[in-house]
Amino acid sequence: MKIGLILLMVVFLAILVGLIVMSARMLNKVNHQEKQENSGKIPARQLHPKLQAEFEKRNKNKK
Repeated sequence: MKIGLILLMVVFLAILVGLIVMSARMLNKVNHQEKQENSGKIPARQLHPKLQAEFEKRNKNKK
């Protein structure tokens, strides 16, 4: 009886580890695909209005 429970726990642990490995591989694959898709795009970032005004002011002073 105890041997059966131990074997059952080992099987469940093996299944759990297998699922974790599979999910990690899928996550890496999706991350790689997203990097390829977004490699040509410029990220849409926007400065805070105060910082944007300061940035523009500095650029005007440089010219």
